[in-house]
Order: sequence, then C-alpha cells, then structure tokens
Amino acid sequence: KVVIMVSRFGHCLNDLLYRWRIGALPIDIVAVISNHMDYQKVVVNHDIPFHCIKVTKENKPTAEAAIMRVVEDAGAELIVLARYMQILSDEMCKKMSGRIINIHHSFLPSFKGANPYKQAFERGVKL
Repeated sequence: KVVIMVSRFGHCLNDLLYRWRIGALPIDIVAVISNHMDYQKVVVNHDIPFHCIKVTKENKPTAEAAIMRVVEDAGAELIVLARYMQILSDEMCKKMSGRIINIHHSFLPSFKGANPYKQAFERGVKL
C-alpha cells in the first residue's frame, strides 16, 4: 500500500500512474497527497483518493500531522515522493524511516532549500 506525494510538476506522478494502470507497477496506490490542487482531476479519474494539504512555514507541523493521518488511515506501508517539493521534518523522517522513497533526482542533501540547482551552480558543481 503506497501513498504518493506530489507538488506542481506531475511527470513523476503520471509515470507512476501509467505504470500502475498497465500492471507494470504491482502496487496498491491508496492515496495521493499534494500541497497544490493541480493533479486532483487526474488522480480522482484513476479512482484514487486525493488529499490537498497546504504546507507553509507556519503550519508545517500541523500539515505533516494531517499527512501522517492520511498515511495511517489508508494503512500505507510506503510513501513515494514523486517530485514533492517540500523538505520533510526530522520528526516525520524518523517516524517513516525506511518507508519513504524520493524518486525525483536532486542535489540533496548537499544543497538544501528551494534552489539546489542554483546553489550547486554557484559552488561550481559540474555533474
């Protein structure tokens, strides 16, 4: 049982949904959580529950508690971060240790924050 989390760019989500739909990805997608409404129709059209949980600096603990309620209520064993562009708290990472996969390539943990590519460029990273 898998919960997929996504933000504004849906290529990772769409790939997972396609592979799941054709049977190439043998998982049970029990929910999709996003901090934006962009993919609600796509997800609902696949008969998967969609949850929009907005995350701000001020509400992050409350938002992560709501995310964990969805995960627990759905009986999810795994969270897949499919280009979910929020940094998870240490508490959530500890709680879900070994049960979260980030499938979006990034420079993390070397460059944390909203602009890891810019930070890497400024530092002279070549790869």
